[in-house]
Amino acid sequence: MQKKRSAKAPEKSGDQRLHLDQWLPYRLFIIAARVAEPLADYYGPRYGLSQAAWRILATVGDKPGMSARQIRHAAGLDQFATSRAIAQLCELGYAERNAAERDKRRAEVHLTRQGQTVLDDLTKICLSIENELWAGLSEKQRGELSALLDVIDKGSVGIASRGLRGIAGDAPAESVPDDR
Repeated sequence: MQKKRSAKAPEKSGDQRLHLDQWLPYRLFIIAARVAEPLADYYGPRYGLSQAAWRILATVGDKPGMSARQIRHAAGLDQFATSRAIAQLCELGYAERNAAERDKRRAEVHLTRQGQTVLDDLTKICLSIENELWAGLSEKQRGELSALLDVIDKGSVGIASRGLRGIAGDAPAESVPDDR
């Protein structure tokens, strides 16, 4: 039986192995996946939504009138998944795509009344999930965690904008694959 490693922050040492259960991006992913699964088990069968469509439904509900490109960046999806999910939302009658008033070449996505009703239902569940996650933390801890997540988010934006070459540090250039 393998001993579970502590969830504390790893210390700087000569150990160059990846301890997945301590690697921050993986830990954040696992937490998100754990809470996303029961939500997907609800919205998939009930509303016919894929995970990407759910993310876009929530994104457009939060910021109506976004273009597909803006949605793609806000939802963290690739162009193909974004296009497919917007089409799915439109086919289901949850969203519509219309030409922007100022620039007819630009298409904006808005939720329909039916889409807003679906989002309202899912919002109740999302807030319940969030409340349960926050319940174990004091007000002070909540504020601290929120501030720390802002710092981590900012760091992730930097990593994404620089790509692999920008984060490889002192790795030999030949060992870093081209990130095109």
